[in-house]
Amino acid sequence: MGQQIIRQPDGKFAIFSSTSDVGCIIMYDADADKIVEWFAEQAAKSAREQATRALEHVAAGEPDKIYHQFALTWEEAMQLDREHDGTAWKSFS
Repeated sequence: MGQQIIRQPDGKFAIFSSTSDVGCIIMYDADADKIVEWFAEQAAKSAREQATRALEHVAAGEPDKIYHQFALTWEEAMQLDREHDGTAWKSFS
């Protein structure tokens, strides 16, 4: 079930987590903005961890460990980009 937002009797909000055998309240007495910020930060943290793992595999020359059979070489990516009228020449560096 993960995390669930629960409305408290006083109108404020709590987050209940069931990620272990024993569930527990991990935040309480929060307003809606604080709840949204907490979930947004959790999502950002997860995205940073995923990007770091992907970068480690790609830098080590093993992109297939993260992208499996969908791993592309630079040449393959450029060819696909050309086939789809992409803007591959825009650099983010």
